[in-house]
Amino acid sequence: MKNILYILLLISTTVFAQTEHGLLVGGGVGFPRQDGSVYTPNPHYGYNNDIKVNGMLGYRVRFLSKQKSFFDLDATVGFQGMQVYKYQAALIGDIDKTPEGEYVIPPGESFTDFILPISVAASWNYRLSDKFHFGLGVVPTLYVQPKAVFDLSVIAKIGYRLSKRCELGLSYQYGCLNTLKHFNDGPALGRQGHLSDLMLSVYIPFTIK
Repeated sequence: MKNILYILLLISTTVFAQTEHGLLVGGGVGFPRQDGSVYTPNPHYGYNNDIKVNGMLGYRVRFLSKQKSFFDLDATVGFQGMQVYKYQAALIGDIDKTPEGEYVIPPGESFTDFILPISVAASWNYRLSDKFHFGLGVVPTLYVQPKAVFDLSVIAKIGYRLSKRCELGLSYQYGCLNTLKHFNDGPALGRQGHLSDLMLSVYIPFTIK
């Protein structure tokens, strides 16, 4: 029993002796992956979704920061502005009535959804050199705006250490769950899909060990 406690103490001491943490800020572009069909056998609404603004603010804790492999834990709050165009989708029977090349999306209405995700990203990272590393991880996310929705994303990222006090990162995050259908008033009515984004971030460590 004493040996087990000694090993656990040694491991925890080693991990926390190589821990750094600091501010994380970022911005980028979003890619809603949606059902883009405008033809349907039954009347329903179609949607075009386009994320115009995408940013985040958070805090990162890095474990085993001096090792070849290390772990990041990022707690972030994001903000996204998604421009939405809602229209009455054409029926399949209408295709034969429309001359080839003349079909356009029917008139509709435009509005903006403000999306507020809160997430905790856990990633494993591997150093390619003293400056470069890449990582893979998972990102449980709770969207609190425009509706309360849970999503589970996967993330791939690369990082470049400019100095002891600054690191640049580029990440791609893909939501695995059908999140967009929950952003409607009532049934999904054609608005279904996943949220993904490409983010450029800056990590500013406050504590370096």
